[in-house]
Amino acid sequence: MGIVRFLIATLAGALVLLVMGFFLYAVLFVGFFAANAEPGAAAVAKNPPEMLFIYLSELILAVLLCLVIGCWAGGSGAGAGFRTGAVFGFLMSLAISLMFYGTVNYMNLQATLFDVVLTTVRIALAGAVIGMVLARRHSTEVPAAVGG
Repeated sequence: MGIVRFLIATLAGALVLLVMGFFLYAVLFVGFFAANAEPGAAAVAKNPPEMLFIYLSELILAVLLCLVIGCWAGGSGAGAGFRTGAVFGFLMSLAISLMFYGTVNYMNLQATLFDVVLTTVRIALAGAVIGMVLARRHSTEVPAAVGG
């Protein structure tokens, strides 16, 4: 895997994470999370949010996904990226969400667990895109000989 492909996969993954995050949290399920917020949760939320740090967070997560999918998972392609992203996203999100639930009065348990589902979906989709970019052959690359 070359550095250019790694960077393209990172940017593509970050874009998927940002778009899906906006769509799921700010459009589709904004009412659900508002209805399941703990009393006083609005006092700790930044309004408006500091987007630079959200962008950086998604970029860092995409780099981590590229490392997991491209270097450690041993598979590439959309399917392998999706599966790796789903497992990684589920375990990471569950660990972080349970830590937050145990330490911060922000969301009830129902919203906390639903957030794990949404985060798993976002990371799995980003993983599929990253896997697809990492598996793609450049026009200058020569395909391996068939049948040796």
